[in-house]
Amino acid sequence: MMYRMDFEMINSSINGEMDYSDLKAKLLQNKGKPAIINVTIGTTFKGAVDNLDVILQTLEDCGYTHDQFYIHCDAALNGLIIPFINKMISFKKPIGSVTISGHKFLGCPMPCGIQITRKSYINNLSRRVEYIASVDATISGSRNGLAPIFLWYSLSAKGQIGLQKDAKRCLDNANYLKDRLQQAGISVMLNELSIIVVLERPRDHEFVRRWQLSCVRDMAHVIVMPGIIRETLDSFIIDLLQQRKKWYQDGRISPPCVANDIGAQNCTCSYHKIDFIIP
Repeated sequence: MMYRMDFEMINSSINGEMDYSDLKAKLLQNKGKPAIINVTIGTTFKGAVDNLDVILQTLEDCGYTHDQFYIHCDAALNGLIIPFINKMISFKKPIGSVTISGHKFLGCPMPCGIQITRKSYINNLSRRVEYIASVDATISGSRNGLAPIFLWYSLSAKGQIGLQKDAKRCLDNANYLKDRLQQAGISVMLNELSIIVVLERPRDHEFVRRWQLSCVRDMAHVIVMPGIIRETLDSFIIDLLQQRKKWYQDGRISPPCVANDIGAQNCTCSYHKIDFIIP
């Protein structure tokens, strides 16, 4: 929109992941035009991860050569999680750039981030500035000098092993929360490779405010970050179960149906109810 370029919005599947059949259809509709594709490595609300390999294969199937497309990977939150699970993001593949936030998973105290790209692209934008005795590769001609110090400190303090432990703990805790909610008969979904647990929206605004939940339509989500411990998750679950008894005790109001948002297999409304076995 900023560059007034034509763009195509690709449909997504119910879990938030890119619809690859729609991607293929729209690539073929625009055959002859180069494609800039934004691959989301963890969507904002559902934490869905687009499959980079499927996208690359789709481009090949549609006749696109490497010089006819550019792929940017938006890994704002998951960029420090995914690499410890698989090698999905790699510059050995024909991608152009990756962005990772510093204030999310890493926990820097100010909004900041890193863009990693190929040197050839940087060289096209860079210019030597005599005044600063350095090379400037920024769009604005300036950048925050304090943010890199926070990024360096956070990365140095944790190290690769520390980040790996954080990633594993968050993934384990997200699965723990999902399993506990599922066992309690609450509609819930957790995407693979994600630390974002999506559940039915609580009815009480005060409950939402107290636990600082983000809500969209009949959904809420919990992002299980490194600072979240099992005790906090247990307190959330206990509070939610107690409040649900009050909200739905007389039977006049039922939990929302979220089948259209997270899939019928994850919905436990009266219509889609599944009998969960609690061990």
